[in-house]
Amino acid sequence: MNNKDILTQRGLFSDERRFEIKEGRYLYVDINKLKKNTAYQLDLVALKPKSKFRIYIAWPWLLAAIIIILLTYSALELLPQFFDLSLEQYAFPIKLASGSLVFIFVIVFLTTTCRERVFIAPNTGYPLVRLLVGKPNRKAYQAFVAYLESRIKALSKHLQLNKQQRIAGELRMMRRLMKQHVVSEKEYERFKSKLMKMSS
Repeated sequence: MNNKDILTQRGLFSDERRFEIKEGRYLYVDINKLKKNTAYQLDLVALKPKSKFRIYIAWPWLLAAIIIILLTYSALELLPQFFDLSLEQYAFPIKLASGSLVFIFVIVFLTTTCRERVFIAPNTGYPLVRLLVGKPNRKAYQAFVAYLESRIKALSKHLQLNKQQRIAGELRMMRRLMKQHVVSEKEYERFKSKLMKMSS
């Protein structure tokens, strides 16, 4: 097996992504995070040949930092005014604790925000494959992306599926991904409704 068939990427906080193309037709995706492992298989025909670049922004961590700042301001500035409290003796420990939390949340936000190359489902637009740009190194990354794109294009040209066949295949794939907990049940129902309208 050539190196272009496999790509292993490691992010921060033990986040690891492994992609393997088998038989020139199937893509196996294995994503390991701290407390969650997600593994699934895709038929390359189910991917749009042209990938997209996007920036994944870890909004929850930034939102958490903003909430801590607002809570600290409320505790030290607003509560004493409305409830006739004196928190001056606790001001330094509160500021120290909240400042430490904000610092940690901002660091996590900055380290988990990343640039991705995304391969999507043709009709639903769902991001099925998310590659970290340039990892583990530019040469391995570019070789894998080039091979993946060439296989998708070759299969699309060879099989020549019509619109109805592509929609039916995408619906089956989304159902399978829902059972594997890659796609939520709510997302699946939304995609199902969209695909059914497109096929009618």
